[in-house]
Amino acid sequence: MNEMKSEHQIARIEVLAKGEYLSDVISFVGELAKRLGLDKKEAKHLELVTEETCLNVIEHAFDPEENGVYEIIVERQPGKVVVAVEDRGLPFDFTKFKPDEDKGLGMLLMRAFADEIKFSNIGRGGKRVELIKNLTYEEIEELKTKEDDEKKEAPLAPADEVVTIRLMQPEDAVNMARCIYRSYGYTYGWEFIYYPEKVKELLSSGFLTSCIYVNSTNEIVGHFAMIRASNDDLVGETGMAVTDPRYRGRGLFKNMKLFMAEYAKKMGIRGFYSEAVAVHPYSQKGNISLGAHETGVLLGLVPATMFFKKIQTTEKNKRQPAVFFYFKLLDGPVEKLYLPFHHNSMIRKIYDMNKIEREFVAFDETSKNLKLVKKSQVDVSVKPDHGFAFMKISQYGEDFIELIKFRLRELCFRKLDCIYIDLPLADPASQKFCASLEMLGFFFAGIIPEMDKGDVLRLQYLNNVEVDINEIVTASEFGEELANYVRDAYKSMMER
Repeated sequence: MNEMKSEHQIARIEVLAKGEYLSDVISFVGELAKRLGLDKKEAKHLELVTEETCLNVIEHAFDPEENGVYEIIVERQPGKVVVAVEDRGLPFDFTKFKPDEDKGLGMLLMRAFADEIKFSNIGRGGKRVELIKNLTYEEIEELKTKEDDEKKEAPLAPADEVVTIRLMQPEDAVNMARCIYRSYGYTYGWEFIYYPEKVKELLSSGFLTSCIYVNSTNEIVGHFAMIRASNDDLVGETGMAVTDPRYRGRGLFKNMKLFMAEYAKKMGIRGFYSEAVAVHPYSQKGNISLGAHETGVLLGLVPATMFFKKIQTTEKNKRQPAVFFYFKLLDGPVEKLYLPFHHNSMIRKIYDMNKIEREFVAFDETSKNLKLVKKSQVDVSVKPDHGFAFMKISQYGEDFIELIKFRLRELCFRKLDCIYIDLPLADPASQKFCASLEMLGFFFAGIIPEMDKGDVLRLQYLNNVEVDINEIVTASEFGEELANYVRDAYKSMMER
């Protein structure tokens, strides 16, 4: 079995793939989950979805005469409990199931007892399903004061009041949440910021790094964060760039991003990527003023529940577009990339605009006639509450398009609004399959450099999501050119 041990691992059990042992194993998982911080109801939900996952392994991963085993791993990661089920059984045979059957990914999404679900291949370690349950913390709503509400409508602070920038510490978590509340109320997209204890854990783990501005009374009046999924990541996602309404117009955002950039360089981080809403130009202009440039436009990324105080936007009951930005910090090695021929010109412009040096390989018969392994490996990450899913290609195989068709039907049937797929540009097979994916309804979203240690071309799929492509607001000439490219890709997809 997979012998890799996570620093967060609490327990690992190897179990014979027989139904008679399942109840005892599930009881153990439930008791351990409660010890790790889940309440009785949440632990029961985790038990149920773990049981379904294990049953799927027992019933489908091994031949009847085979004495197969699987492993259950319990991890306590910052802010969450993770139960992973790993097996080295038969590769998943998607042809056996229909998307509306209560099996596999569809079954887990239907149960919706996990906050996030990840399906991945781990090479010779077999298959891994991660069931993620967020821990319950005291929400900031129980901590806010009457003064917080008053400050949302307060006049600008005195221009001569001194504000100071520094790295955020775990004990600042409550004040940080109050700062974001003053700008967004309870609509901010990254929900965890309303749970100070979770923020403290993320800061302590190094997955979250933040800088803040504090005023003369030690209130947080500005916040800027970098998030990484792993401490080994070469790029960070930046966000939660918030300025207290009383302190707008002082350039706090620019100073915080530059402060974080210098700190990240010392950590060896090669760049930042970020999402800026495309219903107004303000956050985009802030990114551009610092030297960041657009790399993509995602039409339905921002949930319909997010809105912006004192900023007029389109109707609130629709998902909104976002512009992807990249801010280069350090040069990395010059990678060899295989660009799909019909996106070649735009992708080169994106790299030129961002001053990222790459070696581009033209589409030729070598890419067209690649020898592929039999089975593809496509990892899937689903966030049901956010309404989107991500597919990451670990390995192209002969069954690639049929596998994507199956996964796409499955995700659409479960009413996921937005589905994204990331094509590794260092793999020549991305040239071969890009157009085939677009025939399925995917269309161009953009480029993300250094994503998961390699550049990816992101394609997007909208599952009956209403969008108005004319509502996209951009902040630069190149941003508008890129938005028009995405608009044209969307229209071409709709005409097919």
